[in-house]
Amino acid sequence: MYKSFLGLIVLLLLCPSLWAQTPELRNTAANSIQASPAETTAMVREIKIPAGTSLDIEVMRTVSSLDASVGDFVSFRVLIPVKVDDAIVIGSGALVSGRLVRAKRAGHWGKAGKLGWTMQDVVAVDLTRVPLQARNDLADAKNSVRGTSHGGEVATHMIVFGALMWPVAPLVLMHGFKRGENAILPEGKRFVVFVQKDTIVRIPAERSN
Repeated sequence: MYKSFLGLIVLLLLCPSLWAQTPELRNTAANSIQASPAETTAMVREIKIPAGTSLDIEVMRTVSSLDASVGDFVSFRVLIPVKVDDAIVIGSGALVSGRLVRAKRAGHWGKAGKLGWTMQDVVAVDLTRVPLQARNDLADAKNSVRGTSHGGEVATHMIVFGALMWPVAPLVLMHGFKRGENAILPEGKRFVVFVQKDTIVRIPAERSN
């Protein structure tokens, strides 16, 4: 009886020590399964997309000079995945952004509408924004489209009618008010653009296989 009572007292004295050691054991167990910085780095591969890399893109939505404004975004999508060292760094369908720097409606006297834009960037597989340019040899080059001009036609009519008598003068004015055609950037129109500068993207190591 005495020995049992003594054993119970010893057990009660040891319990606080055991509970105090438990968090340490738990922390040690948790730390043992955490990846080291070196292992984390090994799981990610850094790849450089060289300046001048070409991308095939197409317009996502039609843009017209009739209702477009300078500063509006122009959206494109990547048609063919871009690979560097056998790894896809820019996927098919990746969003490409441009911005209008010129938007002029068609005007009277046969003046054609005009659209001009500069490329901005494309979203890579790790969501890095890779800067783009319209040409491989000029960073600030822009693309542009122009509507059909009727200026020559209007000028011809003005000369012909101007040689006639006063009664036909109203016809001269009517032809002067003939408008040109607005510039249209149609959905699906394709372009080739280029990476503007060397850009690093980070992808999981398994994607390089």
